[in-house]
Amino acid sequence: MEFGVLGELTAELDGSAVELGGARPRTVLAALLLRANETVLTGQLCDAVWDERPPAAESNLRTYVAKLRRGFGPEGHRLATTQGGYRLTVRPGEFDLETFAERAGRGRVALASGDNAEAARHLGEALRLWRGAALRELSLGPFLRADIAALDENRLLAQEQHVRARLELGRHRELVGELRTLTVANPLAEPFWELLMLALYRCGRQGDALAAFGEARAVLATDLGIEPGPRLRRLQQLILAGDPALAPARSVVSGISAHRQLPMDIAEFTGRENELRTLYRHAENAVGVPVVAAVEGMAGVGKTRFAVHAAHELVHRRQFDEIQLWADLRGFDPELSPVDPSRVLESFLSLLGVPKQLVPAGREDRSALYRDRLAGKKSLVLLDNVESADQVRPLLPGGATASLVLVTSRRALIGLDGVQQIRLSTPSTDDAVALLATIAGEERVTAEADQAKRITDLCGRLPLALALVARQLRNRPQWSLKGLADRLAVEGGQMNRLPGREMVRTTFDLSYRELSPESRRMFRGLGLHYGDECCVGASALLAGVGREQAEDLLDELVDENLVQESTPGRYRLHDLLRGYARECGSREDSPVEQNAAVRRLLAGYLHTTAAARLACDPHARPVPVDDIEVDRSMVPTFRTAGEGMAWYVLERFNLVASVRAAAERGHADIAWRLTLVLLTFFYLTKHWDDWVATHRWALDATTKAGDPTGQAHALNGLGVAYSDLHEWDESISCHRTAEELFARVGNTRDAAWNLNNVGVVHDNLGRFTEALRCYRAALALFREVGDRRGEGLALNNIGDVFRQREEFAEAVGYLRDALTVQDAAGDRDAKRFTLGTLGDLYQATGDHERAIVTYRDAVVISKAIDDRSRVASLLCRRADSLTAAGNPAAVRENLREALAIYTDLGDPQADAIGRRLDGSRT
Repeated sequence: MEFGVLGELTAELDGSAVELGGARPRTVLAALLLRANETVLTGQLCDAVWDERPPAAESNLRTYVAKLRRGFGPEGHRLATTQGGYRLTVRPGEFDLETFAERAGRGRVALASGDNAEAARHLGEALRLWRGAALRELSLGPFLRADIAALDENRLLAQEQHVRARLELGRHRELVGELRTLTVANPLAEPFWELLMLALYRCGRQGDALAAFGEARAVLATDLGIEPGPRLRRLQQLILAGDPALAPARSVVSGISAHRQLPMDIAEFTGRENELRTLYRHAENAVGVPVVAAVEGMAGVGKTRFAVHAAHELVHRRQFDEIQLWADLRGFDPELSPVDPSRVLESFLSLLGVPKQLVPAGREDRSALYRDRLAGKKSLVLLDNVESADQVRPLLPGGATASLVLVTSRRALIGLDGVQQIRLSTPSTDDAVALLATIAGEERVTAEADQAKRITDLCGRLPLALALVARQLRNRPQWSLKGLADRLAVEGGQMNRLPGREMVRTTFDLSYRELSPESRRMFRGLGLHYGDECCVGASALLAGVGREQAEDLLDELVDENLVQESTPGRYRLHDLLRGYARECGSREDSPVEQNAAVRRLLAGYLHTTAAARLACDPHARPVPVDDIEVDRSMVPTFRTAGEGMAWYVLERFNLVASVRAAAERGHADIAWRLTLVLLTFFYLTKHWDDWVATHRWALDATTKAGDPTGQAHALNGLGVAYSDLHEWDESISCHRTAEELFARVGNTRDAAWNLNNVGVVHDNLGRFTEALRCYRAALALFREVGDRRGEGLALNNIGDVFRQREEFAEAVGYLRDALTVQDAAGDRDAKRFTLGTLGDLYQATGDHERAIVTYRDAVVISKAIDDRSRVASLLCRRADSLTAAGNPAAVRENLREALAIYTDLGDPQADAIGRRLDGSRT
């Protein structure tokens, strides 16, 4: 089916229009579409259809729904009756509004990245979906009017961005007429006037551009009694001055440049003219030598805003338009350690196009390669939240480069040679009032100018505090500035004599006290989260509420600017706010309550990871998680392996942080279980640093707790990691200790797995006698406990040892037994190992045709579960048999695919594969 609301309401089934009936059934459909795939309550539908409900409203609704179902024909089941309402199922690609949002979103990403051509294409496609005003033929009730207003606003935003992208592509001449139409249709929308002025100016029509400013000014004064905003006034001044910054930006090629990484410019930035002039003067000296400028000042004074705005302005002037890099070095995070410069170098080199496998291991070598990549380039490097000069030195470009390194720090970086210091104090009263007016509205601030100055003084003219207060004013049009100033004075006491952090805390207190008790609890709970961001479910667990209530509470926090919604459904706290939230929690919640909240969160992550693991590997050995209590409604289900793996990728950093939190907060029982369920993902993705770190934390926690079962599991997983990393002695040591612990607690099943794993180490070292001893002992234990997966893998491993010893008849017998066990158990995933070994056997005996087919079958299974490392290994072995079979084209195809995988995984085998590919071309 296909549905449309961007114009008249439409519904089609197999290309034919669906009979929807009169206005009211159509309105019901419109309401269900605007909340597609969600339950719309009966009362909400009534408010969508009628301003005042008739006596038999619900009965009428049922009639309208029945009529729509009949019109849908065989798809009538999509309109389902749910508890309290109705839900319409709409699939991806069927709804013009979703398509519009997706294409407009791509356009915004491209525009923010400087890819104007892609932005224009995506936004144009989005706007062409509109067939007129949304739902123009319907008379809508109060429930839908706000939705339609939001749709209109999104359309206007897309139109503005579409024009802006084309303007930057140099299409100013063709845009003048279109912008004239847009300013007539939307006379109070200043962005369209701004774009019209800019288009006229770029056409060489400076006088017409200034006349357009006069038109805008007259319209705003007549209709609203206000002057144009700061952006429009600044543009007028730039046009009067003929500023070269108004020239079109140089277009970039299609595709997002990985080395243009500046964060989005700050729309609310005002003032700092003297400091900006100082920085621009320093930047002019970056000719043949790099310049380092450090923006220093107290917390909340606006260092990051200043640096980001200045960086964008410098790039706009084409001073450093080739490369822009950015990193947050977390020098002052209350919980997380400062970022190691070596990690930043790894990221920067990747962004500069250095393949992962070619990034050196040592910091000095990385720094040398980084300097080489920047040599001769006009580059700007923005390093935010720097703790010390030691963090900066490895990130400095070398000589003979036109580079600016822009650093922000709360500390004076006096140990950094040649640094140009730019000290940011609190802004002047005029600049502080201007910031307040930019956010809260110039008219309100002008009307109570004395109170505006009073507010800036009460906030210590600290930009962070001012911005929060201004947003409160903007979101509460009924408030007066005097009323807010009085509240600040009462609640802050002598705050203007307190240190800056106390002033920020007072402002935070004001926002915090405006929250409902439930939202306060949510805010305090978010402060306990160890990761950078969290989802709705995690937030709900921290606050001890249901998912729907959590969404409402998070919305309130976002509205109060205490929480940021970084991407839809993902929330994060600013560093200062996280610390403030924890202070509030320490005052208002007992340690027992806080620990219970953290345990709810950790239990949720444990059970959800276990569910994702089961989706990825249904035959994986069970992990004892059921004795850890959890609210089951917070644990999502995963229908496919792809869904499970996607969730792991999204939550990976939170999961690693959760293991650490569990270990540090005394939840050893969760720490080792979480590492055990994560082992499946670590084995597939080869995130070795996470693998080793989490298992070490779990081992420390279980050792402190005196939990031999947890110790044994942590050691077994650690041993597998070391085996993967070819650290054989460490691996054997871990497995031997685990063997003793599993024996002590009488855990036969996991003792068998540990024996099998230590056998793999001996196998890789060519110690076949020891390997066979371990595999056979493991096989006996697997059979004793009825572990069919373990039995099949042990049989495969024994067969592989005999293959390596060229005892092929023995090998074939064990491998066939392995396949028999795996087929009987329906364990398709484990067959990838046995089929791979069988392929090796066929190859060793010269039966290359059977080897090629067998490897192919193993590759298919490995791809299905996203075991990319094994896919690459199998492809390389298959290429060997294809070489012997005389099929060079297929050899290259397999090797190219393997090379791409190893390169992405950062596996050193990529070098050898690359050399082999080069050799196959000669």
